[in-house]
Amino acid sequence: MNLILLLIITAALPIAWLIADFKASPIVRRVLGVITILWSFGVAALAGSLQMFDANVYFTTASKDLLSASIEQIKAGKIDSVLRAWEKADDKFHPTYENHAQYQQIVNDAVAEMKKP
Repeated sequence: MNLILLLIITAALPIAWLIADFKASPIVRRVLGVITILWSFGVAALAGSLQMFDANVYFTTASKDLLSASIEQIKAGKIDSVLRAWEKADDKFHPTYENHAQYQQIVNDAVAEMKKP
C-alpha cells in the first residue's frame, strides 16, 4: 500500500504543478515546483539505494558460497582443487562497472570445480 501511495504522489505532483501553472497564484506555483523537484531528488536517491542494495546482495551471496566451498574443500585436504578453481575463476573474472560481470556464474563454476573428485 505504501508503494502505491508513493507512486501516486510521484505522478500527481508534476501534474498538479502543471495545472497550477495555468490556474493558481504565483506562490502556489512556486511551492508546488519546489516540492516536486525535491520529491524527484528523493525518488532518485531511493532508486539508487535500492539498486545498491541489490548489488550488495548479489555479490555477498556469491562470495559467501565461494568462501564456504573453499573452506570445506581445504579442510577435506583438497588444496590443489581449490587452487585450480580459484585460478580458473581469476582468469574468467574481469571487473566492470557496467554489469555483474557474470560473477555468480564464475563462482558457481569454481564451486563445481572444487567439488569434483
